[in-house]
Amino acid sequence: MLTQLQLCATHRWRVKRYRTLRFQPGLNLLIGPNGTGKSTVLRAIANCPDCCRREDGPTEYLLFDAEQMNPRHSVGHIHTPTEMTLHLRAQFSSHGEILQAAFTTLQAAPGTCLLLDEPESAQDFDHILALRAAMRRAAARGVQLIVATHEVLFWEPAHILELRRGYRERVTRTLCQMKCLHPEHSPARAPKRISGVDK
Repeated sequence: MLTQLQLCATHRWRVKRYRTLRFQPGLNLLIGPNGTGKSTVLRAIANCPDCCRREDGPTEYLLFDAEQMNPRHSVGHIHTPTEMTLHLRAQFSSHGEILQAAFTTLQAAPGTCLLLDEPESAQDFDHILALRAAMRRAAARGVQLIVATHEVLFWEPAHILELRRGYRERVTRTLCQMKCLHPEHSPARAPKRISGVDK
């Protein structure tokens, strides 16, 4: 399990708020506006030899980017049999189904650190709920997940790292102010018409 990442000089200037990030077991979320370095952190964890990782026991890293697994893109470098399996599954899946296919393919063992880059991309509401449940099941099996996301439905329960200070509070406040999300502002239902009776 990854407990700490100290960013190298190359990655440090792309992630303005942190030089060192600390992670917990289970689900960890990287949140913030576009351009704050969420994907950069994932790539640094997976690939950078100069970033310093502190681990609690042997850890295998698996980076999954639904956009890169899209069949419309070139394959690039495939490093492991698992990545090959995921890419082959992606050839027969729509963009929205790619991540669902990944969770049916992956048999991540305890000690795996699964890195997900915006897994909510192209997912409808029901698939996002299913994905949240799949991530919780993986965490319950001892898999660590580090997820770059804009999806508020993933926030609970999770360890959240804000890449811009106050971002979580601002999003929460904005959502709470939206009248359409409050039951008392739901559209009133039209009264049922009873056949043969004038209302």
